[in-house]
Amino acid sequence: MKLSKFKKIFLIGFLIITIMLIPIAIKHKDLLRDLLTIRISNTIENTNTEPVLAVFSFDAPQDSKLIKPSYHLRLKLSRSTGLSFDEEILNKFTADNIPLIITIETWGTNAINSYRKNPMNDLINGKFDNAIKELCIDLIKKRPNVYIRFNPEIEVPYKRYPWQGYVQEYIDAFGYLAKLCKKYTPQIQMVWGASGYPGALEYYPGDHVVDVASVIMKSDSEMKLEVYPKDYPLKYDLIRRLHRMRFLDKPIFVFGSKNIAKDALDKGMVSEVVKYIQEEKNIVYSKENYIRPNPIDKDTIRGNIKIGLYDPNDFLNNEPSISIEHLFADFENINNGTFEGRFKRVIERNHDVIVTFEPFRHHQKEYDAEVLKHVLHGNYDEEIKAFYKIILSTNHTVYLRYAHEMEIPITRYPWQSQDPVTYINSYRYFMTFIDSIPENVKRVWGPAGDRGSIEWYPGNDVVDVMSIAIYGLPDKNITDPNMQESFSTIFKRKTWRLRFIDKPLFITEFGVKGPEEYQTKWLEGAALVLRENPQIIGVNYFNMSDTPKAWGEIKPPDWSITKETLLHFVATLNK
Repeated sequence: MKLSKFKKIFLIGFLIITIMLIPIAIKHKDLLRDLLTIRISNTIENTNTEPVLAVFSFDAPQDSKLIKPSYHLRLKLSRSTGLSFDEEILNKFTADNIPLIITIETWGTNAINSYRKNPMNDLINGKFDNAIKELCIDLIKKRPNVYIRFNPEIEVPYKRYPWQGYVQEYIDAFGYLAKLCKKYTPQIQMVWGASGYPGALEYYPGDHVVDVASVIMKSDSEMKLEVYPKDYPLKYDLIRRLHRMRFLDKPIFVFGSKNIAKDALDKGMVSEVVKYIQEEKNIVYSKENYIRPNPIDKDTIRGNIKIGLYDPNDFLNNEPSISIEHLFADFENINNGTFEGRFKRVIERNHDVIVTFEPFRHHQKEYDAEVLKHVLHGNYDEEIKAFYKIILSTNHTVYLRYAHEMEIPITRYPWQSQDPVTYINSYRYFMTFIDSIPENVKRVWGPAGDRGSIEWYPGNDVVDVMSIAIYGLPDKNITDPNMQESFSTIFKRKTWRLRFIDKPLFITEFGVKGPEEYQTKWLEGAALVLRENPQIIGVNYFNMSDTPKAWGEIKPPDWSITKETLLHFVATLNK
């Protein structure tokens, strides 16, 4: 039997598409397996894979303890009305002194619909109101010790669940659910179901709707990722997760998972973690973390924004609009006098200075993998003393930034991807090296503004200004200038991550590559954002090509701009 021409074309096309999909299916086999095994309904199920193991508190570490036992139920919402539950199972959960956790998850009518759209919008629009009312009135009733946990692992960038990755939608949905549950069962406690992954606080719904925070040990979503280490020893892993919650004056539940043994967290480990928290309670885990910044009034009189350059070739440093220059210092250029010479030339131009101190390139040791500890232990005191002598020789304003971009999960610099508490203590040692910092020296905490940057915040008493870096390229593999993100998009994302900190903001590095016309337009958009934000006190453009070594075989981006582009930026900023 001969196939028609149409059937042949169809079969060939089908075969080609199938062959093309095979690599995708292999790459995402874990996610596909999860999709195929998802059972969605308004059924309340018993779950044994995520028990609550312990509760911790930064405010009262002595109250931290193991929790044994606890009950944990899961409700996957997909229909507007009707709940289904096994009375026999629920009858087991009658002991009021044992915590009852009910994890509520929002799903679509099936797996495909769940991932095609965000089911949290259905919650916000009232689709599940009746089902939640039934849960509260018919099941929870007046039972004490009940905790409602909503859409767990929200911050993990894997998409195992349809709600992962939606920041504002999650915050809105959590608030809506909390209000609804409290209406019918005011005694319940709302649990923010984070995993404790880097960047968790981006998804924090707010103190007014969260009663309890949480972390999960080795969650399924995280085990699929390779970006951050997943093989930490259990105690250190727990400490890092709790550390990410240090800005919350809330109890913190520690959930287990099927990837760890139920008895892996014991009384001895709890005691060790509590001791660690208490040892750092005066600084790292102080009550100061719970103070929230006041909203910034857009009409606040801030004064003119300082405009600066990192321009080592002096192409634009002498322009009248430039009032500040950026220099980088390290152990080597302090010892050989290079930094001092550059510093004096900036002062001679009557400019203020941003000095980024990079603790590496020592003449005796090119790469010190534990430089933060060695600074803290006094190994580099002579170089630091010589450095301070140089910067204290002027009355010009010096913005002093130490060990920048520490949170990026790479090792371009030896201080990156290190333990946050080690970084914090090293930063504090450096910034308090002399007995009294003069008024003209402003201490700058300088993360890139990437995911989880707030973990490394060293404390209000040693930070006068915070800074971030904004470059148009979100990924170094992007070569098309038109694929760059706008200044506004990056600015909103990065400042949201730092919203718990109330400090003036200096954009100490920013840049865009591409044709002059594109650069001019991008910088015009940047100027519009800058002049509307009273938190910003200065900006500093990176006027050269980036370091080739950091880009591997790819040509490094050239951020350099012309005088005309700079003047247009300044004019737009000052309108």
